[in-house]
Amino acid sequence: MAAQKGKLLTVKEWKTTPDGKNKWIDHVEVYNEKGQLIKEAEYGDFGRHLTWRSEYTYNDAGQVVMEVVYNERNKVSKVRKFEYNSEGVCTRRLNYNANGMLNSYRQFEYIYE
Repeated sequence: MAAQKGKLLTVKEWKTTPDGKNKWIDHVEVYNEKGQLIKEAEYGDFGRHLTWRSEYTYNDAGQVVMEVVYNERNKVSKVRKFEYNSEGVCTRRLNYNANGMLNSYRQFEYIYE
């Protein structure tokens, strides 16, 4: 996806019936002028209700460092923070609840064969 200088890009996914007569919004992504995903939302109930949405924060190196996930009532449900090694490779994703308590983390291992 090519970014256009100074412009946001919104990508909407629509679900449709097999005959194509009915459609509803299913998923929306918003990218900044650098091509980075900054917002995302998922809809349910035939597009009538927001199921969840996320907002992303990046560091100066262009790596996502935090994702805040909101529930259908627009309240924070979880926060994910990302850690990188000196080569810029994501090594851990820390998962926090809405109160800021660490619930778990995922450790990433990369194996080249």
